[in-house]
This record gives sequence, C-alpha cells and structure tokens, in this order.
Amino acid sequence: MHKITGFIRAIVLSACGLLACGAMAAGELILGVQDYGKSPRMISLEFKDMSKYLSAKLGQPVMVEPVQSYQRYMERAKQKRYHFMFGPPSMVVEANSLAGYEPVAKVPGLLSAAFMSMADGPVAFPEDMKGKRIGMPEENSLMTMLAFAKLREMKVDPRKYFSNVMVFNDANDVISALKLGMIDVGVANSGLYNAWGAQGYNLNLVLQSAGAPHLTFAVRGDMPADTKARLRDALLAAHKDAGMAGGYFKRTGFPNFEAASMQDYESVRKLLTDSRK
Repeated sequence: MHKITGFIRAIVLSACGLLACGAMAAGELILGVQDYGKSPRMISLEFKDMSKYLSAKLGQPVMVEPVQSYQRYMERAKQKRYHFMFGPPSMVVEANSLAGYEPVAKVPGLLSAAFMSMADGPVAFPEDMKGKRIGMPEENSLMTMLAFAKLREMKVDPRKYFSNVMVFNDANDVISALKLGMIDVGVANSGLYNAWGAQGYNLNLVLQSAGAPHLTFAVRGDMPADTKARLRDALLAAHKDAGMAGGYFKRTGFPNFEAASMQDYESVRKLLTDSRK
C-alpha cells in the first residue's frame, strides 16, 4: 500500500512540475536592469521600447524589473529570479559565478574609470593627487574597481596616498561633490567625463584606467537553447528596428549591440578576484 501511494504521489508531483514548466514557458519573462543613478521609474521608461521589442521577438511578454542596489541585484540573480539581465559587466560575471548567467550581447566599446578634477582646482596631474580628497562610487561599482586597479598598478595605497576617500551612491553625486569643492578628485565613467565636458563642465582629466567590456546582456544558463539564440539574434538586430532606433538607441546614444561570450570577460573576472583580496 505504501509503495502504491508513493508511486501515485510521484506521478502527481511530476505532473505538477510539468504544468509549472508549461506555465513559465507561456508566462512573462523578467529582464533585470541595474542602474545606480536612475530611479526605478526612469529605468522602466527608458526600457519601454526594449520590453516591447523583445516581447514581440520572443513571443512572450518581457517585463523590466529595475534595481538600483548592487546587493539586491545579486540576491535576485542568485535566486534565478531574472530570465535575462542587463547591467555592468562586473555584475554579469558575478551572476555567472552565482547562478550560471551567460553573456549574449553587449554595448560596443569599453568602459574605463576617469580620475577628474575641476580645471581651476589644485589637481592637474597624477602626482598632484597626493594628500588630496578623492570621491568615487560605492565599492562594488565597476568604476571603483577599475580605479583601485589603476592605483595598485601605480603602487599607490589609497588609504595613505589621499587625505580622505569618500564614497558616493553614484556618479551624479561624485560630480556634485566635485563642483561643490567637497572633493579634489572624482572618479566616474570616462563616457560621463566626456558628456559632462560637452555640457560645459570645466573638467580636467587627471588619469584614466584600463578598459573593460561595456554594459552587458546575459541570459539564465538553464533557459532553453532556442530562447538564448532568439534573444541574441534579436539584440544583434535591434538597431534595425524603427521603435528601438528612434527610442532606446536615440535616448542612450548607443549605436547597437554586439555578440558577447564569457571569453570577453576574463579581465573582469580577474578584476573581481583582485578587488576582494
């Protein structure tokens, strides 16, 4: 009797599992997007065209779930909450280690950390930074990791070299602190340095780090192979879509997406390892 009951229970559980899988296949797909500087509402609006485009290409609704916090983003990735992720390459690499997420596409070009100062301030050259106040994003930010890697390369211990190391929530806070004279040197994405310069900020580039891959799309490793392929193909062709070209790409200034694989991120994996020693 116990064996028959166990057999029936196994059949019921198996059937429930199949139904759950079917429900997930027919249900919505979650795209987790991380951005320190933008509110969840702004992220959702920015990715509205992306959500619509991917939903059409994948045949399932793709819902954007915005996150500002690194900790929350990684917690949800570890739980495999997201079907897809879009964020800094350092977080994608960490998600790969935690839960097997695989990069499929990225924004072309490299990200690097720019050490910048006000042009009329006390810092013009790298040697001028000694004894000064520096500000950078929080420690899990890719820009901060790249900045510390550059300092290690120069044999500089930030705790001894600078009079004060201040940590800010995001790059917008860094530039605000620099303008207000709270810090002498600020660290931010070199792309932002260029953008701020174009907007009329009187900035000086003191030093620049090595580059790392740009913002990256990743897919959960246990997703069906055809879903991974369709996502990759959709992203690589996204710039040809009128809605994406006139919406997402126009707002961000990105030209397109290019193919990505884990081989592109070995330097980022080493950066993560070195930053946590």
